[in-house]
Amino acid sequence: MSSVRVSETWANDDFAGEIGRTYRDSRPSWPAPPPTGSLPNVMFVVLDDTGFGSLGCYGSEISTPAIDRLAREGTRFSNFHATALCSPTRASLLTGRNHHNVGLGYLSHVDDGYPGYRGQVTHRAATLAEILVDHGYNTMAVGKWHLAPMDQTTAAGPYHQWPLGRGFERYYGFLEGLTDHYYPELFSDNHAVEPAASPEDGYHLNSDLVDTAIGFVRDQTSVAPEKPFFMYLAFGATHTPFQPPAEYVDRYSGVYDAGWDEIRRRRFERQVELGVVPPGTELPPHNEGVEAWDALSPEARRLYPKFQEVFAGFLEHTDRELGRLLDYLESIGRLDDTMVVLVSDNGASQEGGPHGVLNTTMYENGHLPGLDENLARITEIDGFTTHVNYPLGWAEAANTPLKRYKQNTHAGGIRTPMIMRFPGSVPEGEIRDQFHHVTDIVPTVLDVAGLDAPTTYRGVDQLALDGVSIRATLESPDDAPRRPAQYFETLGHRAIWKDGWKAVAYHAMGTDFDDDVWELYHLDTDFSECHDLAGAHPDLLAELVAAWWAEAGRNGVLPLDDRRFAERSALNVRPDSPRNRSVFTYHRGMHHLGSAAAPMVAGRSFEIRAAVGRDAPSDNGVLIAHGSVNSGYCLMIDDGLLVYDFNYYGSHTVVRSDIPVPIGEAAVAMRFDKNKDDTSGRVRLFVDGDEVGSGSLSATFEHLVAFQGLDVGADGLSPAREGGNGRYPFAGRMDRIVVEVFDDTEPASSDVGSTSGGTR
Repeated sequence: MSSVRVSETWANDDFAGEIGRTYRDSRPSWPAPPPTGSLPNVMFVVLDDTGFGSLGCYGSEISTPAIDRLAREGTRFSNFHATALCSPTRASLLTGRNHHNVGLGYLSHVDDGYPGYRGQVTHRAATLAEILVDHGYNTMAVGKWHLAPMDQTTAAGPYHQWPLGRGFERYYGFLEGLTDHYYPELFSDNHAVEPAASPEDGYHLNSDLVDTAIGFVRDQTSVAPEKPFFMYLAFGATHTPFQPPAEYVDRYSGVYDAGWDEIRRRRFERQVELGVVPPGTELPPHNEGVEAWDALSPEARRLYPKFQEVFAGFLEHTDRELGRLLDYLESIGRLDDTMVVLVSDNGASQEGGPHGVLNTTMYENGHLPGLDENLARITEIDGFTTHVNYPLGWAEAANTPLKRYKQNTHAGGIRTPMIMRFPGSVPEGEIRDQFHHVTDIVPTVLDVAGLDAPTTYRGVDQLALDGVSIRATLESPDDAPRRPAQYFETLGHRAIWKDGWKAVAYHAMGTDFDDDVWELYHLDTDFSECHDLAGAHPDLLAELVAAWWAEAGRNGVLPLDDRRFAERSALNVRPDSPRNRSVFTYHRGMHHLGSAAAPMVAGRSFEIRAAVGRDAPSDNGVLIAHGSVNSGYCLMIDDGLLVYDFNYYGSHTVVRSDIPVPIGEAAVAMRFDKNKDDTSGRVRLFVDGDEVGSGSLSATFEHLVAFQGLDVGADGLSPAREGGNGRYPFAGRMDRIVVEVFDDTEPASSDVGSTSGGTR
């Protein structure tokens, strides 16, 4: 037989062999694998809401030996900047582009309808995972994602903005901005999963994430040790809710009785001693709303330390789990060939208000508890039964010595810890004080690996990188070129850095943007932004403000928007969103549904109805539940009665039917009619169309029901119902349940309790 070359009509361009009539007269060929021998492993470790002064190696008294080890064996950065919020920073960290430029000027919950605020990363900006996987890397993401539109994080997708849609081959974690660390909303690859154990069995999300990260690397190393990996490990800590195991809280008992002024002073002195803050830096006066510790009442001084004890335990526990991962990488010989980058996504959170909160939903709806309210619940500040965030004074101390907080573009919101460790390429035990930005990380990784950013990816033309490599700063800090200008914007707060100067404007929510006052600081000599030089250098300030507007136009920052998260996520609903309907029919057996895809019943009149079947008086249980111990609602049959439990920030109003739900078939319904002038209203219960119970709610949620989502036929994860213990699944028959949300400008329907769409 004569040998023939393969027909070009179906040839693979990489095929260099010959194809004959049989294998005997053919010559095989295989594509050459990507050269990976010299490529480093890469691991990003992302902390959440961890302020500049919170880590031991940045001056804190909190025990962080694993992170301190990275600093000791690598380089700390004292002039590193992120954005002032989580989703935007993560978008910039993974793409090397400015956050508005890629479509994430705000959180992934919100698509404002403008290019800079799409709530997702444009495919014109390939992620580092997408780039590295094409160069032979195995790519793994573990932990918080918060980069997919939150109403698309359901079984209906679309999945193109989930981790596996953006270059990661494996994923395990949570897609929301926060989650309960004992009852997390978990996903594995592209599907939802239940936690592997209960908190009673010792489950904690930090440990679960690190176990998974170790498992991913162990599997990869066992099969293909020659291949590099990229691990993106994003802890939920130290974002609220602060939830450490009890023994970690106990370690800090009494430590913070000295108060935030003393802790802040000690941290500041230690920072100067360590060299992460330059000599001559001044400690700024208190931020607005923070009182001197000695001026507080004895009750306040008894209450406030409890919040900080829980935070400190949370951070130490997170560090312990990170240490397990570092130890594992070292034990298999892969730590020293791994470039480790540890960052915080923004500064410490101001979302605990002046007295701290035991409920994150309360803040998002514009409510903050008073001192007396928190004092009455002081025993619940334990990291388990409530979702804790600390008072402003502790957030200020967490950001020592910087002004303001997360959300703000003063240094407390955007200057964050950053540590790099990579023996041979990153100096050991040194500090760099050159200005750098989160967009610089991707260019640095590509530079060290000797790779180029693609100009097209999967046929899509790519945006140019906005960041620059840090490599020159690492190798020759005195000769490294100064980075170009960098703008900042979050919730109307604005800033720009250029040539060591910074112009910054604080924006009060709801006020006219034109009334904002621009300040001017020379950061090369004023690390903590203590001396406003706007009056002394008006021409320079005007130049910088003009530069900010130019950057805003170039990066898609406009239009400015200062509305709260809950308000924006409730009002701005895309036409194709699963929430953009008034009637929701949920089938029993569906998996837990995230809150961002659940019906928007907050601030609205609505009805829940279902057809049920009971064969015995014991056929009780939950029909539908939305929320957690902090907030939400639950409709159930309990002790034979139809029961609606409204959980208003942990305070329950329970409405019960006057008569039992009959044995056999029945149509049950709950109707809430909101009053016209506020969020109060009336609850009515129906069985077979007859009203069987009612009650009043003095207030309901304005915008957000809860961060934890919805379950049908049970109360899953953290229980929304009062005294909830376990899922309490409905023991009777129910195929589906309907939630209908009403337009309160239209007259209410008269067929309350109809089983339309809710038959078994």
